[in-house]
Amino acid sequence: MTSHQLLQDSVGLTLVSGNDRIDRTAIINTISKIVPVNQIESFGNLGDAKKWFILFKTNSSKEKMLQLEHLKVRDQIFSVHKPHRQVKLIRLLNIPSSISNDVIRDVVSKWKGTIVSVECECLPRPFSSIKTFVRRIRMKFESPNDEQNIPISFKLFGITIPVLLEGRIKVCYRCKSSGHIKSECTALKCRVCMEIGHDDSDCTRKRSYANIAGTFSRQASTPTTDNQTIKKTPSSGIVHHSTPIRSAELP
Repeated sequence: MTSHQLLQDSVGLTLVSGNDRIDRTAIINTISKIVPVNQIESFGNLGDAKKWFILFKTNSSKEKMLQLEHLKVRDQIFSVHKPHRQVKLIRLLNIPSSISNDVIRDVVSKWKGTIVSVECECLPRPFSSIKTFVRRIRMKFESPNDEQNIPISFKLFGITIPVLLEGRIKVCYRCKSSGHIKSECTALKCRVCMEIGHDDSDCTRKRSYANIAGTFSRQASTPTTDNQTIKKTPSSGIVHHSTPIRSAELP
């Protein structure tokens, strides 16, 4: 079991400024003004005098403490945070197995952190010998600030590579919202203006001949409501209709 697992229910205090001589009594007295002292179960460190951990008896006391960004104790200031997990998993998507791990290591080595391992993600059993287009990287970070250097995506051989960092909120490149990725996106896409977030019937853009023709162009060689076929001449780029557009469709 790692130190992070042992301390995952604690609140971390890291000295960021002031005298480095720690007065534990002064720290407890300051904390007791925020959370009743009888809610503190234990307080200590793991050998680093600048990094301390508090275990509370109730989750509500812990959450109340985590609402603070900093704790001022006399002339000292401590950052208040959840315990930092040093080794995290990073998943890189859209990477063909033909791209070697050495190439990936070269890219990732420019980020702040120490590479622990790089490997291809495989399908679950009974097909665990088949590699996917996902590369799994385990990376060690010395502080939460180092994780800020991990990009959301990057380009490799012309391919956009989304970067999924363990513990970081997902970002969708399709609708620009957080909480999911593009393959999970269910946002509506309008066929009139081609924008994300609303359906055709809710589009506020004026319906014109250009919009109608553009929609037909995007749906080239597909059946229309009249069961006719729309064809596009490659050389001219002109859309030809087997039946004329009805006047009711024009503004």
